[in-house]
Amino acid sequence: MISERRLGIKELLTFERYSLKSGVFFVDGTSRCAIYDTNSGDVYSLNKSAGKILTRKAENIEFWQKLKGMGLVVSDEEKQKPIISELLRRPDLQFVWFEVVSDDCNESCIHCYAECMPSTYRKGMGLTIESKHEKSKKISFEKWKQLIDESYLLGCRRCQFIGGEPFLYRGENNETVLDLAEQAKDIGYEFIEIFTNGTLLTKERIIKIKELGLNMAISLYSNDERTHDSITKTTGSYKKTIESLKLLKDASVSTRVETVLMHSNEKTIEQTQKFVEEMEFSHRQPDVLRPKGRGDKPSIMPTQEAVVKYGLMLSPSFTITKDILSRNISGHSCLSGKITITDNGDVLPCIFSRNLTVGNVQKSTIKEIISGQNWRT
Repeated sequence: MISERRLGIKELLTFERYSLKSGVFFVDGTSRCAIYDTNSGDVYSLNKSAGKILTRKAENIEFWQKLKGMGLVVSDEEKQKPIISELLRRPDLQFVWFEVVSDDCNESCIHCYAECMPSTYRKGMGLTIESKHEKSKKISFEKWKQLIDESYLLGCRRCQFIGGEPFLYRGENNETVLDLAEQAKDIGYEFIEIFTNGTLLTKERIIKIKELGLNMAISLYSNDERTHDSITKTTGSYKKTIESLKLLKDASVSTRVETVLMHSNEKTIEQTQKFVEEMEFSHRQPDVLRPKGRGDKPSIMPTQEAVVKYGLMLSPSFTITKDILSRNISGHSCLSGKITITDNGDVLPCIFSRNLTVGNVQKSTIKEIISGQNWRT
């Protein structure tokens, strides 16, 4: 009952000889309420009058009979098992962003949440990586391999290598991000993805990517060359990215193309998505610019009209399963079971939460960090 009150969700509600079936939940809301049937996946929106009947603040036997006819209610002589306690769980580690390069990139995108840029730019501005990270020691190649292994042993089966630009990564003996991805492949990760701007891909690298069965994610800001290059602040970046996409397509490498929605490209979003589809790559809705890092500028935020058109879910998805419900009531539905590890060892709950460090893998193990109070809160 404590769990039910805290979650605002109830199960096995009864009236006279009727009871909600096991796996069917009543969820109260501010203006309406709902029935979640995790057995069928259906969600039923109810008004407050129906909610009063289900919580026995009003009586209506015909309503209960109707629910029985819909397969949501059983007669009370049929013993039903409560399952909320089973759904409440501490999720295992499910996904890790291995941020193998946290500061360096060969582009200097106007919206970069991590404020990445070429090292020459940084030097010209009088900045150093050491001052930004307080002279913190970067993770060695062997340490990265250890972290990949440790994450796997904690239950993780999905990961992404990201930057900055991950293809700028170099280990002590000139190892690359592909060597790290190979380690993940060898140990048994089921999904391995590299998120890159695509400009540093070569035929040789793509052959290796294909051999390892890796997935690729590529940033493309517009199908218009001038718009794309103005966002990356790198002349020629569009041509290089498109060349890489063609090579990936020719090699039949599983690739998705992602676009960040901002003021600079909002007028070309529709054409860009059509362009991506014509190239037969998968994509999602544009990712609305997050006001982080260099993206925290009102002048580059998309207009409200563009956000409504491309960035908002305008209708709910009326489906539910035990797994979905479990994730939603067991913690943050987006961050639950996920961590980011930066190249200096900081552990973040999300790649965008740059100022929220929950631990450091050079001082503690991943297990100690995700079991600690900082990660739970």
